[in-house]
Amino acid sequence: MSYADGKKAVRIGKNVTIEVDKFSIGDGVLIKDNVVIEGPEVSIGDYTVIGKGVEISGKSTCKIGMSSWLGQGSLIDASGVVEIGNGVGIANACQLWTHMRFGDTLQGCRFDWRKSARIDDDVYIGGNVLIGPIHAAKKSAALLGSVVTKDLAENRVYAGVPAIDVTERTGPHFEEVPTEEKLRRMLSELAKFRERDREGDAIQIVRDWPATMYPDVSYFNVATRQYTKRLTDVEIRFMLFLLTPIKFYPLVVAP
Repeated sequence: MSYADGKKAVRIGKNVTIEVDKFSIGDGVLIKDNVVIEGPEVSIGDYTVIGKGVEISGKSTCKIGMSSWLGQGSLIDASGVVEIGNGVGIANACQLWTHMRFGDTLQGCRFDWRKSARIDDDVYIGGNVLIGPIHAAKKSAALLGSVVTKDLAENRVYAGVPAIDVTERTGPHFEEVPTEEKLRRMLSELAKFRERDREGDAIQIVRDWPATMYPDVSYFNVATRQYTKRLTDVEIRFMLFLLTPIKFYPLVVAP
């Protein structure tokens, strides 16, 4: 693995091609072997994983958020603008297409277009799913092998060819979790982490921001889903310990 200059815990595998005019990458990003990234502008947020053999290419901007996952062998066609949010899971061998262009328009071909695609936070796309230039609202899901040609509504589940709403059969993708239960679960995760990491005391789980916060402690707020990004070694280890099932995002300005 090689490492990106000026970033912490970034790992880049073998035979990776990055030919981008404007490229930005967050802390904790993992780009695995044989990935191809091409285009005018590509950004990848903190702790996102780009799986083996993923191809991202096109003539428009591609923005990928934090703590997302692009599975092995997936294809992102950024001929149109592509926006992928935080905590998005795209499983192996998926394809997202934003253009259709080949037939001779002089001879009357009608199928010549380029459109944008937007996948909001916490969306899940199952393995071998084909996706057109649609909007997937937050917390929606498309199950294994689906062909998605229309927008996905918030917290609804879709399946089939073409994909249809099957939420009445499966239940919603997400359910409400009380803050107290989130606190209990996170304290349990921290206890597990401390069993293997002697520096776990530098991590604190809270439901309200303390009046006084110490710069050498990373605070994780279960009510807001935010943490004070310090980029200490123990914080990075804890973030990687939590992923992928649990995701927190940094405060814009850490207290």
